Amino acid sequence: MPSIRDVAKKAGVGIGTVSRTLNGSGYVSEETRKKIYSIMEEMNYNPGSTLRTSSGRKTGLVGVIVPSLEHPFFARMMRCIEFELSRHDYKCIACNTIDIMNRQIEFMDMLEKKAVDGLIACVDPVPGFTGRNGKAIVSMDRYWSGDVPLIRSDHEQGGRTAAEIFLRDGCRKVIQFYGGLDRKKSANIRHEVMEQVLRENGCEVISVNMEWDAMSYAYNKNIILKYWDIIRDTDGCMTNDIGALSCLAVARKMGLAIPEQFKIIGYDGTEITNLTYPELSVVEQDCPALAKECVDAVLQLIQNKEPESMLRIVPIHWRERGTT
Repeated sequence: MPSIRDVAKKAGVGIGTVSRTLNGSGYVSEETRKKIYSIMEEMNYNPGSTLRTSSGRKTGLVGVIVPSLEHPFFARMMRCIEFELSRHDYKCIACNTIDIMNRQIEFMDMLEKKAVDGLIACVDPVPGFTGRNGKAIVSMDRYWSGDVPLIRSDHEQGGRTAAEIFLRDGCRKVIQFYGGLDRKKSANIRHEVMEQVLRENGCEVISVNMEWDAMSYAYNKNIILKYWDIIRDTDGCMTNDIGALSCLAVARKMGLAIPEQFKIIGYDGTEITNLTYPELSVVEQDCPALAKECVDAVLQLIQNKEPESMLRIVPIHWRERGTT
């Protein structure tokens, strides 16, 4: 018996296009719609047992929502998630939410209408979200609700590692840049832990709150320039990869010796941290392992299996390079 994938392959379109045609939801050109129905008739494909009747057949699609595909960490996560899904014969539909209104709501609507089988969300929950209600939803680094599996790095370990490196190197005044104080964003745990460990050991900590969704290269560089008068009186800095690279560039321009006078730690450890001299020392998040946990969790939910755990924590890795 032919499947929706067979129809999509012969029509030269994605499974989602066939799904939208069957459901009458979303845009499909008239030419493509006629082609799909012609191929369905040719293959004797009966859609009555698929999406139209919600009989449990799957689309083979998972939606993945990230704040920004330009951000190196989320670009890498998307690549790893797509690879991991492909290993299970799934494809992903991706979107980023910065500067694009209602994308999260649109993807939730796609899940409701069974145009996708599940969602992996690396963003905050939609307003008014109270639970997944049997839908396959997995969150990374954001708390959605008690019944949504949360996948995250061991940010306690990451914050503690950064603090121990600063203390090892004799730092007495450290600045860190972070995105908001919302506890729903578990990534902020690293900043809380680092600050606590440093203060317990007599090191002064200055914490600068950035806009959470301001992930552009220009924004991060402008923040470093804005706070340079404060930064130059410190001897260590920890922030995301983009911010750390900006800090390194400005510090060298201002004549600070790295790492002799000023230590810099990037948090994420994406490929861009290898492109400078000196290369950035980083707390690296294990994107392949995070992606595997996200995909394993969402596929369990798609198969109507109870999650093995509602919280999955992936270890971080310390990469000592030239800025510490």
